[in-house]
Amino acid sequence: MPDTRDLEARVIKLQRNTAALLSLLGGDDDDKLRFWEILKGITTPAEYKLVAHSLDVMQAQVDQVELAARSIEASAKEMGRVRAG
Repeated sequence: MPDTRDLEARVIKLQRNTAALLSLLGGDDDDKLRFWEILKGITTPAEYKLVAHSLDVMQAQVDQVELAARSIEASAKEMGRVRAG
């Protein structure tokens, strides 16, 4: 499990860097909002793809565990039949 302190530090760093970019941008609040919307529009598709890929990987792992459990169950049933027979 990742260290939550590291995650918190990364979030704080991102907040500071974003605030610094917005202050460098200058202009009024509408300009800053427009810049933020453009930045968010660029990063959102990448974040979506990353999350979608992570979900696919997790589902594949669950599928593998389910397959292994079914195989173990089938083996246990077969062993029971052999012992009973």
